[in-house]
Amino acid sequence: MSDFEGRNALYSFQSFNALSYWIILGSPIVLLTLWLGGDSRAVGVVSSIMPFLTILQIPSTRYISRLGYRRAMLTGWTSRTMIILGLVFLPFFKGIWSPERLMLTLVFFLFSWSFLRGMANASWLPWLKELIPSGQRGRYFAWENIFIQVMSLIILFLSGLILGNKPTALRFSIIYFISFTSGMVSLLFLGRIPSVEISGCDKSRTSIFTSLKNAVRDISYRRFLLFIFIFTLSNAGFDSFTVLFLKREAALADRMILWLGAASSASMIGSLVFAGGLIDRWGSRPIMKICLIQTIVYLTVWVLLSERALNPVILLMVFLFIFYGMVKATIWIATWRLTFISVPHTNSLMALAIFNTGMGILGGISPLVWGYLLNKIPHGWLSPFGYYFLSLILLTLAAFMALSRVREAKAEQTRDVAIALLTLPVRSIVQLIGFFPRGRRFTQDYGIQDEPPEPEADTRAQKSAE
Repeated sequence: MSDFEGRNALYSFQSFNALSYWIILGSPIVLLTLWLGGDSRAVGVVSSIMPFLTILQIPSTRYISRLGYRRAMLTGWTSRTMIILGLVFLPFFKGIWSPERLMLTLVFFLFSWSFLRGMANASWLPWLKELIPSGQRGRYFAWENIFIQVMSLIILFLSGLILGNKPTALRFSIIYFISFTSGMVSLLFLGRIPSVEISGCDKSRTSIFTSLKNAVRDISYRRFLLFIFIFTLSNAGFDSFTVLFLKREAALADRMILWLGAASSASMIGSLVFAGGLIDRWGSRPIMKICLIQTIVYLTVWVLLSERALNPVILLMVFLFIFYGMVKATIWIATWRLTFISVPHTNSLMALAIFNTGMGILGGISPLVWGYLLNKIPHGWLSPFGYYFLSLILLTLAAFMALSRVREAKAEQTRDVAIALLTLPVRSIVQLIGFFPRGRRFTQDYGIQDEPPEPEADTRAQKSAE
């Protein structure tokens, strides 16, 4: 595990923060939307609010450069946590208010929560960039995500137990009270993270337009942005729409849907134990390209499910969620690591704000559009969900081609990494049973090389001693 000042406070903050926001942004909010009377359009709107409001990160760079990273985060996170109290009481108004009024109130609370988050979150990635040593970022993001996925596993399993097969207002209220309490605890650890100085270039008084222009001047950064924006379109809202598919098309109970999410989180934890070290060793880009290929295979199975070529039996669904949990966890920590590599050293605060804002806008457009289209597309050559999953396959292919143009120093060739990963289980077993003779060992990455011979004893000294 990586070691640097503030590491434990970071892990603790992210753990309790995840326990809070998985309820606000994950499967529970989709199930609450449907329980309150929403349809696919409502799911699309709910899923798009938070991504859209990341656009606030660009103007917020002006006051963050004056307040500092920690103060901006504490102010924003405290305010947004208080908004969750509204969601604690909202379920009790079902049956009193109309579904339309309930949806408007839900959207208001989510908008307020996301607004405050968007204003403060511009300081988070630059703060991490200054705190975490460059050689430890892969391992840090791996362990950070392990803690996050442990909390996701806990809250999804616990939410399934609380909601049961027949959700009630009290049960939803309990879940959102847990979210509020966890958010308050996370603030205690946020205040313990060391403060760092904002670099002089980020404190400059240049206009926002000039800062934007300077930040995107680097061609390597522009190529990275093209990849990340296409990749965002390919997966934005995917978790929400799979919940909708399982609820509406496969007729799974709320409890089972939440437990499938818990199985995915468990698989992420297992993957992340090893992924961080491998990414630091081989580089982000080759690992990401392998994960994108696996994603295409995964989405193809969803096309077959949507067209009834496969039945959504529980064993198949558990396998799918476990498989993609491993892929998703690996590609995201590789993406964060590649982000810090690709961001230019000057204007890093604005560059990271552009990164977050672009992902947010596109991440908001995608679920909003598909939430509308899934109600409008007629059954033709494919079902509405078939067109949805097929479009994600095409976008993932485009992301793969864009990633090929991104440059990363000290990254291995994708083919070599793929061979190393495919042969890793066999090589590990062979090494375990001691098949290779003494004097032979595995290299750090893959293959075999001779060990350097042991230094020969000084025979002359031996002879004189005799």
